[in-house]
Amino acid sequence: MKFSIAAIAAAVSFGLVSAAPAAVEKRQSAVTDVTVLQYALTLEHLEAAFYAQYLDQFSNQDFIDAGFPNWARGRINQIAAHEKQHVELLAGALGDAATKPCTYKFPVTDAKSFVAVASVLESVGVSAYLGAASSIKTPAYVTVAGSILTTEARHQAWISSAGLQGNPWSVPEDTPVSFSPIYTAALQFIESCPETNPTLPFTQFAALTYNAADGSVSYPGMKDGDFIAVYQGLSVGTYPVKNGKVDLPVVFGFAYLTATTEGVATKVGDDNIVAGPFIINNVFNSKIEAPPAPQFSSAA
Repeated sequence: MKFSIAAIAAAVSFGLVSAAPAAVEKRQSAVTDVTVLQYALTLEHLEAAFYAQYLDQFSNQDFIDAGFPNWARGRINQIAAHEKQHVELLAGALGDAATKPCTYKFPVTDAKSFVAVASVLESVGVSAYLGAASSIKTPAYVTVAGSILTTEARHQAWISSAGLQGNPWSVPEDTPVSFSPIYTAALQFIESCPETNPTLPFTQFAALTYNAADGSVSYPGMKDGDFIAVYQGLSVGTYPVKNGKVDLPVVFGFAYLTATTEGVATKVGDDNIVAGPFIINNVFNSKIEAPPAPQFSSAA
């Protein structure tokens, strides 16, 4: 299955494999530990609200009728309790500086879509904590963030495998994603927030769509000379846009696409991203040998 970040989110900037450009370094240097915790709490509020808003709408029989095991709803209820505790933990650390919950809306219509969205949210959560880790200065906060990260990864693995009967992982490493794309992704679910909430110093990008069947891409201002960047694990590749299409390698598992004006893969970042990300969640059968990870190339 594939989820467009137009439905799940819109934005991207990854700093995965090289030093960030000067503009990015300047913006990231303004990020403090309090900023990181407020960012993390923003995401945890979103996840906790997702489970709180929708889980009670579906009975155990609804999950069974959708093809899930008869114990699936109970396990998801445990995940919901974890997300609530994550909110309490981060809010307690921030005290008066804690971000308050917002009003949210998610693309959920039944038990099946509920679990599908949960899988994407948990996967993006893993990328968010990985991407933020290098910006945390206080060792104790690194430990807290790491303990939440590993739990989020367990959530993702269980939902993807036991829940959706797919692969619990993608490639040998998870994909770190920097602040702006994740923050923008969160904004797609947020209808309104308290005016007292802190303004986070991150950027929102335009939406990107991609059709794997014919390689077509779409985003505001698209033109030949742009590139599509592919991110999976610790690897990144760039591929030219020609006549509204891009020739990408086949990617299995969970990956991100962004549109950029930069063809050198190691230089893709906030200052040259023009749209994205689009999330690919190309499930493979984890009971057989995993497909090889693609060897990404740089267009320049």
